[in-house]
Amino acid sequence: MKSRSLLLLGLFHVVSASDYLSSFIVGGQNAVEGEAPYQVSLQTLPGRHLCGGAIIGDRWILTAGHCVSGWPSDRLRVVSGTLRYPQPGAIHYLGGIFLHCNYDKPKFHNDIALLQLNASIIYNPQTQSVPLTASLIKGAELVFTGWGSQSIASDPPTQLQRVQQQHISREQCDALLADQQDIDLGAGHLCAYRRLNIGACHGDDGGPLVVDGSLAGILSYYVPCAQAVPDVFMDVRYYHDWLRQVISGQGRCAQVQEQIIS
Repeated sequence: MKSRSLLLLGLFHVVSASDYLSSFIVGGQNAVEGEAPYQVSLQTLPGRHLCGGAIIGDRWILTAGHCVSGWPSDRLRVVSGTLRYPQPGAIHYLGGIFLHCNYDKPKFHNDIALLQLNASIIYNPQTQSVPLTASLIKGAELVFTGWGSQSIASDPPTQLQRVQQQHISREQCDALLADQQDIDLGAGHLCAYRRLNIGACHGDDGGPLVVDGSLAGILSYYVPCAQAVPDVFMDVRYYHDWLRQVISGQGRCAQVQEQIIS
């Protein structure tokens, strides 16, 4: 997987010659059948891959806010149950998009959205929901999956890719992002990093970061691509209350108490 430089889908990406090294995510490898049954592809109606996402309930998909901001729900679909997004296991259509009402306030904060499907997902060995993690320790081994491109000039790989990442502290992340003037980390951010040439790229946006089989984060911000800079995720622990309230039909941001994430 590789990276992106600014949040909103379709903004300019800065790439280097190292972006052209292979046709797959930098540092990634092919996912195997059943390895990430929670992974979905968010697509246009004709089937163009836009972003990743995670199944968190039989009618609920979690993704990045910038993946759906400005999109009408009837112009998008979700593909599940497959390692190859052009070959859907199932296709689902949206009944609603719930973008965090403080999305991008301040910039690159609250980059999270819930998609409500208009019919329930039928679970099988290739299609399952993922539980939300309640804890995460510094240095924990993480698995990130997606169909992100190798470079701005290449198409996304059709085979789902996986990469091992590592949770790093806020202090480490701030230091490694010191040259990135467009992002100021907040309590809702989570950073993952291993080394140069391992990381996310465009098309990976909204994809799931998992620890011990539970969802830890959703990809929000990155610098294309895998340029020795951490990938920044929305920390799902911070948004537990918001998620519960949206799913219960009471998803007003004013009702969500600020949570302290250790």
